[in-house]
Amino acid sequence: MTQPEIFAAGAVLWREGEEGPELALIHRPKYGDWTFPKGKLKRGEHLLAAAQREVFEETGIRPVLGRPLAPSFYDKEGKLKRVDYWCATPAAGDAVDEAVDPREVDDLEWVPLAAVSDRLTYERDKPVLEDFSRQLARETVPIVFVRHAIAMSKADWFDQDELRPLNQRGRERAQQLEVLLAGYPTGSAYSSTSARCLETLLPFCAAESVPVTGLPEFTLGTGKPADVAARLDEIVAAGKPAVICGHGEHIDEMITYVSNRLGTPVSLAPLEKGAFVVFHTAAGELVATEHHD
Repeated sequence: MTQPEIFAAGAVLWREGEEGPELALIHRPKYGDWTFPKGKLKRGEHLLAAAQREVFEETGIRPVLGRPLAPSFYDKEGKLKRVDYWCATPAAGDAVDEAVDPREVDDLEWVPLAAVSDRLTYERDKPVLEDFSRQLARETVPIVFVRHAIAMSKADWFDQDELRPLNQRGRERAQQLEVLLAGYPTGSAYSSTSARCLETLLPFCAAESVPVTGLPEFTLGTGKPADVAARLDEIVAAGKPAVICGHGEHIDEMITYVSNRLGTPVSLAPLEKGAFVVFHTAAGELVATEHHD
């Protein structure tokens, strides 16, 4: 199978209108088309970061990401291009018009859902619209599971293990997570009480003014399975966005437990350090899953 050579990311940006959902379509003067906001990844850029950046640059609206949509594939000058999309809603506040370069995008219209298909220029955008429409613009709540980033080696640490901090690579990953996690709705943050777990979430929590709660039940060597399950039950039952950071020995078990509780067991490869999984939930059901290394 031919592998994509060009990667891009964007979003189906929507809001509730007077007669139901309305979707943002942009007009690009260079191509004379109407399409969803998207754009190519910069070198080394993560898909989630690119989606946030491109939507803001083309609409002046900061997106709050919801569930992922089916990617679009098409030929671009003899190369296969892949575009990853998310459902998204506008962040609080008005659009910032000066963020949009009129040479790139010279018009934006909020189009009622029923009329969007006829307004789209490209057939390749229509499967993305169909995927969006299957859930009828259903708002989802994310639960994010993060494995802590790379910590100092045990051989180089002579204090108690719970105090062992992130190394330089781990701190760099924590800074990356600040941007990636900020794309989702802001809610609560929970962590093991170990320094390496708390530090992994610290840049995100500081930037978004989210207090992080260290939980002994999520901590390696102190958490009992019944206590972990009870706490996870509380987080799921609250129906609010949450980020959970833990150890490799625990986080995969948490993911399995929550997916079973939501009635949709998932089989995922063990999380690497600094990687995360997102469960998009609605009304106590698992609607979609993302896995980001």
